[in-house]
Amino acid sequence: MYVRDLGRELTMAVEKLVMEKLGDLEDVFLLGNKLYKKPTEEPVDTHLQGVILPSIKAKISLEKSDLELGETIGFRVELQNNSQATVWVTRIEDLVPAGFELVAQSKRYQYVNTYLYLRGLRIDPYIVENIEGTLRAIKKGTFFVAPKIFFKTEASVQISSNLEPVQVIVSETILPDRVQTGFQDLDNLLLGGIPKNYAVILTSTSCDERDLLVKRYIESGIEGNVTLCIAADSSGIQNLAEEFPTNFYVLVCNPQVDEVFANLPNVFKVAGVENLTEINIALESVLRSLAKSKNLQGRACVEIVSDVLLQHKAVRTRKWLSGLISLLKSRGFTILAVMNPHMHSSEELHAVLDLFEGEINVYEKAEADRAKFVRITKMYDKRYLDSELPLRKSRLMTIPLVLSCCSRTSNL
Repeated sequence: MYVRDLGRELTMAVEKLVMEKLGDLEDVFLLGNKLYKKPTEEPVDTHLQGVILPSIKAKISLEKSDLELGETIGFRVELQNNSQATVWVTRIEDLVPAGFELVAQSKRYQYVNTYLYLRGLRIDPYIVENIEGTLRAIKKGTFFVAPKIFFKTEASVQISSNLEPVQVIVSETILPDRVQTGFQDLDNLLLGGIPKNYAVILTSTSCDERDLLVKRYIESGIEGNVTLCIAADSSGIQNLAEEFPTNFYVLVCNPQVDEVFANLPNVFKVAGVENLTEINIALESVLRSLAKSKNLQGRACVEIVSDVLLQHKAVRTRKWLSGLISLLKSRGFTILAVMNPHMHSSEELHAVLDLFEGEINVYEKAEADRAKFVRITKMYDKRYLDSELPLRKSRLMTIPLVLSCCSRTSNL
């Protein structure tokens, strides 16, 4: 009797254990020689719904969650395959939230419309892959970075996974006593613009982007303020001289200037850059012609630095520039000079750069399809954002320059 009861209890215990194990395996799907388990999180919208498939554990991390308008931040999307089957990640959607733009990512991937195309990135079992890139804030406000990962299995089953959102707060800082450059993106890096009564040099090779930046700087200060331009090339400024005879003053250093410019009271002419004394005398005439009652607080653009340096070398150019900068600053001007660094030796280049309190550099990257970028390399004793800004001609030309900038001149 005792043996029979013991056998019955043992049989019941075995049956209970078997039922428990079967319960654990009731949703297991056998595909080939691999077992797929039931998803522990959200269900998969496929014909295999309810079957446990491989899953990707993903999260996104940002360098920081508080940044300034125009600033760039790096991001990393970590993709971890915790299953025993290989998966292929096809794309990441909603990686770039409203108010941001993607400015850098791996060449292995392609950003198309609103998603990052990963070209079927393979992730083997228990392997972690990282996707890195750079975002730039183009609007202020509070945003959430909440990407969605899409991947597929060996059986071509499509699966998606939502990442935990990450909050980012973008603020805008406009410091007092700043002179707007006329280009909002650059002003964001400068925290409002070039410091008033500062001397800054723009270093760049000859390109459309450089010319557009200079054009914006000149035109943004014409209405309501005095703008002085010292140039060897009169193209692009002749119409401004005719349209704004009381606010825009031009000193043209060119032997053919009489053939291009009509005789206007706000246009002063010098036959080239060979005689620096002649340029200084002409500049004194320009400054004397300004009404004494005018509160200048204006801007000056000096576009002949490279021409003078080629003609007079470092010592004389440095002495002349030093006097010019002091004179213009004493009259209340904020100065933007323009120079092509590729036209000069390193010694001559640095002899000139050392005279300026700030430098803005435009450069290109061969690996980025020769795209142009701008970065502030120095701004002595002043705050600015040390971020790389992509320069796009379409963005520089989007808004009519004079109209877009007139509303901003009240801060000069």
